[in-house]
Amino acid sequence: MMVSVAYDVGCNKDPDVHSEMTTWQSPPRKLTIRAGELHLWRFELACSAEKNPNQEIILSADELARAERLFDPLKKQGFIFVRSHLRRLLGEYLKIAPDLIRFRYNEAGKPFLAEEHNSVLFFNLSHSGSWAVIAVTSGADVGIDLEKNDPELNFQQLADHYFNVTEKTRLEKYSRIRQRRGFYRLWTEKEAVLKMEGSGFAELKPGKRLSAISERCYLKKVFLAPAYVATVATNTEITSIIKSSFSV
Repeated sequence: MMVSVAYDVGCNKDPDVHSEMTTWQSPPRKLTIRAGELHLWRFELACSAEKNPNQEIILSADELARAERLFDPLKKQGFIFVRSHLRRLLGEYLKIAPDLIRFRYNEAGKPFLAEEHNSVLFFNLSHSGSWAVIAVTSGADVGIDLEKNDPELNFQQLADHYFNVTEKTRLEKYSRIRQRRGFYRLWTEKEAVLKMEGSGFAELKPGKRLSAISERCYLKKVFLAPAYVATVATNTEITSIIKSSFSV
């Protein structure tokens, strides 16, 4: 039976004005996506480990090799869980087995569906702390960044090093008590745009300004869980957002 899903109507161009508190719902039985829609999927990494202890069996040889290069056990598990969930999710959209998904990568390592799938699906993923999120669109480039608020982080030092003049000015407008969260809003916005463009953190150089396409992108803040901040960036306007909790 089809379940109801939550919609955010209209894409928010002002990243500091948003409605975060929309409900994450169970997903519909069959997945379809139309142009102008943004589908967001969240899941907890700890729950994924308990429910799916052998997720690596659907990963490709190169994904397994990449996982083996991660010496930190938590990072290794996180990579396996996120990539296996991505494969299961894309398999539902494409109506094929998850282990048959084939990826290609750009120079910065951003994955996209191989030409053999003949698909207009775009996707991006991010994970931090115990949560992960996947963004899916149809025919629109997308980037998403998720960060857990770290009360020990020297955010001002990072802002001084990486933020451009406009971003520093926006950060200064936050009250002292809200500056840490304001930093994460600006940081996830910057990361989401870079990931949308296909470059990511490798291009996050001191004071980097947004490119022409970035200045025309659409940004949306997303409430995922307490103490987390997430931002989505797309290069075309999004008319509706469907937020689902991933369960497999």
